[in-house]
Amino acid sequence: MPNNRGPEAAAPACDEESPPVSTEMVLLPSMAFAMPFSLQPDGKQVYITSGGKLVCHHGELSSTISYWMAVEKNARLDGNPVPVRGGSRGAPTTCDCQSTEGLNAKPDADIILPLPPNSLYDFLEAKNTEVIRVKGRDARRVPHVHGPTFLTPTGKLVCRHGVTTTVLSRRQKEPPIRKALSLCSCILKGLPTRPGLKGLQLGRCTGKAVMIARKQAQE
Repeated sequence: MPNNRGPEAAAPACDEESPPVSTEMVLLPSMAFAMPFSLQPDGKQVYITSGGKLVCHHGELSSTISYWMAVEKNARLDGNPVPVRGGSRGAPTTCDCQSTEGLNAKPDADIILPLPPNSLYDFLEAKNTEVIRVKGRDARRVPHVHGPTFLTPTGKLVCRHGVTTTVLSRRQKEPPIRKALSLCSCILKGLPTRPGLKGLQLGRCTGKAVMIARKQAQE
């Protein structure tokens, strides 16, 4: 019988071989894919992203760090509490950098930029992150996010017990008695909406690229 599911019919099989991921590529706390660019005198590593931007080892831009430092300075001068970095955009950062040294250099025009992976799952598998079994397939742990959070080959986010974010979110709204009867009490958040993940396919066998914001809306 012919398959009339449209674009989904072209989705790759979950067991297909994927192109290799560069051994130098890393996923920074800002969820940006990057490779080492330069090492500063204080030992801090500067990275270059697949978009050609220089970022600190947390994955933040020079302009962003400069803005945070200015806001923090003004808060101290006014006697106000120092705001949480990234809090205004709903994605607090781990960045505590107090210098933008090395981030304002201009990369050579002929520099080869790192290519992002085909999917987030491919990257996690290549880096051999922690793995659990969910419905007979490997799910890989996503670093730098609340959880622990794991990603399945089909692009679903699950907890250590294999429960999806959709189900966990529904459980949070249940009466305390029903919550107590659940074997899993995990609390997960969706992936942060950051430029490094924008437009990236999550699962290996997702039919097409899914923007993070839209993916979270469907969850």
